[in-house]
Amino acid sequence: MSERLKNGLLSAVVFAVVSMSFSYFAEGEIRWNNVIGLAIGGFVSWYFIIPRINKRRADKKKG
Repeated sequence: MSERLKNGLLSAVVFAVVSMSFSYFAEGEIRWNNVIGLAIGGFVSWYFIIPRINKRRADKKKG
């Protein structure tokens, strides 16, 4: 499994757990739309966006 995929899946799980916890303790119920949306957003951001930002940052330091 690639490092990007591991980071994407891990961030999706973390975002979902944090969203569930916050939703339960703040509102008294779990809002599954928020949990699923944040899990998808966490995966997309850590699989596609963050690696591109890190690559550009590394290229900027080299040149």
